[in-house]
Amino acid sequence: MEIDDILADFERELRGPTLTPEEIQQQLVTAMLNERMAPDLLPYKHELMATVLSRISDQQQFLLDLYEYGDSNAGAGVIGLDFKLQLMIVETDIERMSYLVRLYIRTRLAKIDEFTIHYINRTAVDGDALLLAPEKEYMHGHFKILNQLYNNSFLKKFPGFLTLLDDTTGGENMVTAPDLDQPVFIRVVCKDTIMLYMGSDELELEKDGIYVVRYRYIQRYVELGDVVLI
Repeated sequence: MEIDDILADFERELRGPTLTPEEIQQQLVTAMLNERMAPDLLPYKHELMATVLSRISDQQQFLLDLYEYGDSNAGAGVIGLDFKLQLMIVETDIERMSYLVRLYIRTRLAKIDEFTIHYINRTAVDGDALLLAPEKEYMHGHFKILNQLYNNSFLKKFPGFLTLLDDTTGGENMVTAPDLDQPVFIRVVCKDTIMLYMGSDELELEKDGIYVVRYRYIQRYVELGDVVLI
C-alpha cells in the first residue's frame, strides 16, 4: 500500500463515518423536533448545524453550476426533461433543509425572548455549550432593549430597589424560568433499557417505547440522544 493511501485511510478514521444526506436530514428533523417540544433550551447542535449549513452551501453551488451548464447548452438540444427534473429536486432539497434550519433557530430565539434573564444567568456558567455566539449577542441585545423599554415606561418612577428585573428578595423570584415539570411525549431510541427514577417511583423505558413523563426526569437522556421528543 502506498503512503498516500495509508494517510488517506488514517484521515478518514479521524473524521469518522461520513453521514449520508438521508442521515443528515433525519438528524436535523430530530434536533428541530426536540427543540420545539422541550420547554427548556437544549444545547446548540454545533457539529450538526455546521454539517447542514455546509451541505446547503454545496447544494447551492451545485445548483448554480447546473444553471450555468443549462444556459450554455440550451441551444445545443442536450437539455431535456431529466435535467429540469434534477434542477427541481436540488431546489426542493435546499428549500426543505433551509426551512428546518430556520424553524430550529426561530424556536431557540423564541425561548431566549421568553426567558432572557434566566438564560443570561445560565450562560455565565455553560454559555458556550448552550448558545451559539450570535445567539448570545441577540440575547444581550434583546435584554438591553427590554430594560430600556421598562425603564422609560414605568420603572423610572419606582424607587431604585424596585427596578431590578432579576430581583429574588422578599420570597419572590422576578426571573421567569422554563417549566421543567411540563409533561412531554418521548420515544426511546437507544438499545439499552433505561431505568428512570422519579422520586419514589420507577419507570422502565424500553427501545421504541412511547411514554409521557415530566421533562425534568428525561432532560439528560434527550441531550444524550437516548430518547427523542415527539
